[in-house]
Amino acid sequence: MISPRVAFRAVQARVGALRRAVLAEVEDINRALYHVLRAGVLLSVAFILFGFALEAFGAGGLPTQSIPPRRLLVEVLRFTPAGYVNLGILVLIFTPVARVFVSLLSFAEERDRTYTGITFIVLVNLLSSFFVLA
Repeated sequence: MISPRVAFRAVQARVGALRRAVLAEVEDINRALYHVLRAGVLLSVAFILFGFALEAFGAGGLPTQSIPPRRLLVEVLRFTPAGYVNLGILVLIFTPVARVFVSLLSFAEERDRTYTGITFIVLVNLLSSFFVLA
């Protein structure tokens, strides 16, 4: 027969192991989200600084208004400062969208239907607001 003390220690050990596993998984998700946000901001800053550098070397002027997304690729390929500054701002705008998308994938992988559904609704709202307002 197992004594209550031994059974309690076994349960404690099992709960501790489950807690460590859950914390490790949450840390992995948080680390992925951290990298997505950090990469988005760094990439955005790099594009904007490159646009300022192009302007400093006389490749054109800084933008006075935003460039429509359908013309953005042409401006970037022509190495205009306006194209790179607008691209940097666009990357910065889409960084939170990418974060929500990574969260959606994470919740779907965990098979958490509630959070997957909520995150999907948030993603649809973000994307629809961007395309409606554009």
